[in-house]
Parts: sequence; structure tokens; C-alpha cells
Amino acid sequence: MKKAKTFPFLAIQKQRLHLHVDNASSAQTPTEQDFFKWAWQAMKPFYRHAEISLVLLDTEDAQSYNRDYREKDYATNVLSFAHDELDLLSGQQSNTLYGDLILCPQVIEREALEQNKPLKAHYAHLTVHGMLHLIGFDHIEESDAEEMEALEISILHQLGYTNPYLQDEQ
Repeated sequence: MKKAKTFPFLAIQKQRLHLHVDNASSAQTPTEQDFFKWAWQAMKPFYRHAEISLVLLDTEDAQSYNRDYREKDYATNVLSFAHDELDLLSGQQSNTLYGDLILCPQVIEREALEQNKPLKAHYAHLTVHGMLHLIGFDHIEESDAEEMEALEISILHQLGYTNPYLQDEQ
């Protein structure tokens, strides 16, 4: 019997995406493998390589970041800090995406409960959402929001999740 060829997909993914997860939260959260899968799916169409730090912070610490960097004094679900902003401003894209994501599990859990969404699906959505912000997408203008939402829906569909905006449309 012929032996099947093996291809090291996981090894290649780990060479292309370096994701450092730091759980400084007291909450139960998805696994590093989950976060890696979600971040990978969002970055792979846009970048060959990425160096991302994902930090999970409790409400008080997340609120401090939101207040200090966005001048909004409340904890939010996800914050994105791109480290290649000069590349984004100059219109030239490097081969490597650098950035930090901050997620607040308590806010994510509350939102999932309020919106009647599976918690893991909401984490997936917000990880993808944050990664798209790092890549340079935003939702300030209506047309940009529509483009970003369409990308999120497509990426989440590839991951096996439903449209996170369905509830908003009903």
C-alpha cells in the first residue's frame, strides 16, 4: 500500500504567525490554540508573517487602557494596537504584521450573554475583528464598516461560525 504524503501545515502556520497569549485575567478563556486558529484565519490573506501579542485583561485593567489610549473611560471588548502604522500611513505594506490585541473576558462574556451568542463564537468574532483592525480595516465610515463586516462574516464562516451580525439585522 502506498504511503500518503505528509505536508507540515501546522509547522508552516507557526513559522508564519507568532502569537504570544498572556492571560492576565481571572476568567476562563478559550485555549491558545483557539486564538491561534482565529488570528491565523484573519491574517493569512493579507500578510506572509505576523508577530502578535494577545493579552487578556480583567475589567479594571482593560478600562485603564481604553481610557489612556482612546480617552473612553470604560472597559471595551477588544483593543488593537498596530505597530506598523508608518507602513499603513505610507501606503506600503511590509511582509510582517506587528501588533497587540487586548481582550476583556468579562465584557466579552457579558456581551455574549446579552446578545444570546455562544461565548466561543463571540471570542472568535472579536479576535478576528481585532486582527482586521491591526491589518488596517476600520468601521468609521459606513462603506468601510460594510467591507469589514463582510470580511468578518466570511472569515468566521470559514471557521465554522455563523454571521455574528444576524441578531443586529433582526
